[in-house]
Amino acid sequence: MSRRSALAWGCGLLLPGCHLLMKSETKTAEDVAGQLLKPLPTLKDGVRLDVFRVDRSIGDPRIGNSLWNSVSAGGTLSLDAQRNLMQHGLRIGTVPANPPMAVQELILARGGLTTERTVHQSFDFPAGNHATLDMMLLPDGMEVEIPYAEGPKAVTLNSARCVLKVRPERIEQGWAKLECLPEIHHGDFRTRPVATEREWLMQQTQDVESLFDLRFTMELNRGEMAVIGLNDRATLPTGKWFFRNQVETPFERVVVIRMADVFTVTADGSV
Repeated sequence: MSRRSALAWGCGLLLPGCHLLMKSETKTAEDVAGQLLKPLPTLKDGVRLDVFRVDRSIGDPRIGNSLWNSVSAGGTLSLDAQRNLMQHGLRIGTVPANPPMAVQELILARGGLTTERTVHQSFDFPAGNHATLDMMLLPDGMEVEIPYAEGPKAVTLNSARCVLKVRPERIEQGWAKLECLPEIHHGDFRTRPVATEREWLMQQTQDVESLFDLRFTMELNRGEMAVIGLNDRATLPTGKWFFRNQVETPFERVVVIRMADVFTVTADGSV
């Protein structure tokens, strides 16, 4: 191939690229301004949670002293908050990202009974949203006294279920705060206004008894876990409503919440 032929062949390869380059350089001022002034996506903090609901037979040693002796009692809760929760039958603790063997065995062990199981769920959402964890069903016609700041409220329950509303909030890089609010949902489903982060929405919901006096928060680093269960020595029965089954075959539940990740997401939900 002669030098002239080689140059002609090379220009043939380059011309399409040169044409595209020249085209991109001749955009109008309006096109450039449109690109420069295009709104940037809004960023929000996101949290990923792993939730393990572990069911074991009542009296199983794996949910007894061996478990609770291996966790940091109360986590970041104040002593007054710990005492209040313990009096109502709720027991709280935290473990590091490398959990002790008692916690690993609790989550990973396969029970031989139908009442022994571990259910895992992952939640991945912008911080400020909440996850609603179903805990226990309560018998129809059960009469309870709901603890409120102004005094106990007597309620007769039907179609009732205990739930734990969990709301994460990023504190700083790798750290998040979990706000946990016990609630009792009961009665018929009706269309009601429900507050969200941005607006009120009409949704099918039951009557909700929010136990604000038992709301608690914990600060967790990435990989750390919160352990929530029953203090069966409490004089008040609230913890048994949430962590001990009273409808079918008796069993006890422990909830382990792992702070899997803290990250940043755009407003459209992409990471």
